[in-house]
Amino acid sequence: MLLSLLIGCPAPQDSAEPAPVGALGLGRQNPFPSVELVGADGFLALEAGDLPQKEGGTQWEFSAFAAREGFSVVQPSIAQFESPIDPESVGGQEGIATDGTVRLVDLDSGEALWCFAELDAASDVPLDSTATLIVRPMQTLTPGHRVAVVVTSAVTSGGAPLAVPEAEGHYAELRAELEALGQTDVTVAWDFPVAGGSALLDHTLALTTATPTAHSFTRTWEAGSGTEPPPGVWRMAEGSFTTVELLVDGERMELSADRTPKVQGAREAYLMVVIPEAVKDAAPGTVPILVFGHGIMSEPSDYLAEDDDPNGLLNLANTMGAIVIATKWTGLTEDDRLHAINVADDFARFDEIPEMLAQGVSDTLALVRAAGDGALFEDALFGGLADPSRIYYYGISLGGIEGAVMLSQQSTIERGVLHVGGAAWATMLERSAQWPPFDLVVTRNFPDPWDRQVLYAATQVLWDPVDPASYTAQLAADSRLWQESVGDEQVPNLTTELLMRSVGVTLATPAVNAPVGLNSEAMPFTGSAMTQFDPEEALPDPVNRPAVLTGAHSTPRLWPGAQAQTIHFLETGEVAHFCGEAACSASNPGSF
Repeated sequence: MLLSLLIGCPAPQDSAEPAPVGALGLGRQNPFPSVELVGADGFLALEAGDLPQKEGGTQWEFSAFAAREGFSVVQPSIAQFESPIDPESVGGQEGIATDGTVRLVDLDSGEALWCFAELDAASDVPLDSTATLIVRPMQTLTPGHRVAVVVTSAVTSGGAPLAVPEAEGHYAELRAELEALGQTDVTVAWDFPVAGGSALLDHTLALTTATPTAHSFTRTWEAGSGTEPPPGVWRMAEGSFTTVELLVDGERMELSADRTPKVQGAREAYLMVVIPEAVKDAAPGTVPILVFGHGIMSEPSDYLAEDDDPNGLLNLANTMGAIVIATKWTGLTEDDRLHAINVADDFARFDEIPEMLAQGVSDTLALVRAAGDGALFEDALFGGLADPSRIYYYGISLGGIEGAVMLSQQSTIERGVLHVGGAAWATMLERSAQWPPFDLVVTRNFPDPWDRQVLYAATQVLWDPVDPASYTAQLAADSRLWQESVGDEQVPNLTTELLMRSVGVTLATPAVNAPVGLNSEAMPFTGSAMTQFDPEEALPDPVNRPAVLTGAHSTPRLWPGAQAQTIHFLETGEVAHFCGEAACSASNPGSF
């Protein structure tokens, strides 16, 4: 006995198993996110091993997380339990509610929030394992607040409530906190802090406030001159304007310790101008300006320089009698497609995408300032026609998403129409018909579906600076018309409606359906609104898989009723209806 004491036999407590970590006892990454990923200083404390890593790929760099005191305002939450969840016990996309079987609760306000829960529908989920539970907010979370994910006893495995560890320590306190808020049916709960995510864009725009004074055109077209533009166009030009460059090699920002980008010099940002035939004889200084925002993986010329006018933009410009100007959403243009796929293949480079998009937002705002200043229109190309006191915005798809971000940061444009836009990038992409080529690459590198969901949930934090969900307070103060195409296969309706709930937008009737959480009002009326169009196509499957291309995203913008509504709102601020007594649809496209 004495000998054993002298040589130091280990005490019994030294050989005890480590205490389980997390609400499920399965580690700090499951559930994700949770307070386990927050440091003692209140900032996010992700580290190596917390995010899946591609073998041989770029190592994750966590400074973007470390600068945050909370997760995203549209943060998806995920968990994987040790027993399979009965699918019928989870409401899914069609069960958006505040009192579902899985809930989000704001612990500071006590409010139960609009959300839904679904099981990961990835086709490679093993049949003998549990699919990941994904909880998606359907309204923005409040920065500075704590949010709890509550799994009730109605979520079952084999017909019985889920088997989970007994709540201890922080999680026992959380359960008591929830019970005090009236949430008494709690099988398991975890929580995380929420923080605003606009800092990168705030820093970017603080460095790019100057109004561009230099531009040039490298190609011009004029009807009847031998360099013919598309039908309906009098003059068209492509060129550039000089603004501030924040990207290194066009792909990423050089950031200081406080996440401020370093100015790299001058930048020649793309510029396109279209002057329709309808205005060539207009009185000087009378023609309004329409700033246009293009869709994802495309560019302005796809909408403005095609003879068949596939998106109806030239018809809209002629009918409205407006000069169109446009630049590119750097980061998600046709030229950026290969870069985006390369990032999907090396996922730890993901922050390059939002950094590039922040440059694109900055470029568009610079163009708006140049238009408002009026100096741009002194160019002989415009023939003195432009009226810089009337500047409007029309954005399609990506132009409806990043256009909303851009509009929230300026006061020059009084009215804008955001066609088939949305928010919550991490929720949007998996469901988009644009996602398959990226899904293929990510799945090859991360064959475990859980790993992919961790990545998607984590990268919403990186999306935040260029996500409209980060700017709902600014958007609520403005006059905007949001147009939704029911069954949209590229920008899911649920992401459009999430933004509408958060901004407090009114659903204009007649409508196709009645999304929960939105007030409605019969047209006509003034103020911000969401209108609905019905392309009469099959709805996408209500799961987190890419939708099948149907054309629902694209066809409504061609309808006379949709174009008339767009023009009327831009000119007057009134939300009006041009399709008779029923909602505009493929069989009821309306008229001017």
